[in-house]
Amino acid sequence: MGTALSQAERARRRQFAIDGRAAAALGVTMETLATSRKTAIENWTSLIRARMDECGAIDPLEILPEILTRLEEHAVGEARAAARAAAREEVQRLLRKVMT
Repeated sequence: MGTALSQAERARRRQFAIDGRAAAALGVTMETLATSRKTAIENWTSLIRARMDECGAIDPLEILPEILTRLEEHAVGEARAAARAAAREEVQRLLRKVMT
């Protein structure tokens, strides 16, 4: 009979599975994902601290709405660019199909 897993072990395994799916979706190894995640965290930390210094903020929550708004704007821009590229490829594919 198997032993019951601790709450912490279940959480660790769940996060491992989530990270594995994220790495697979990005087409990278788990090690590469961990490295890039660590770099991203360092970059975000630097950005937040610099912005807090510029604004004279004490609490990061004071600048969180601004950061999230900029992140959303960037994500929307990237999504629109990807949609345009996909639409362009589809139109070209259809034109090639019509021409042959």
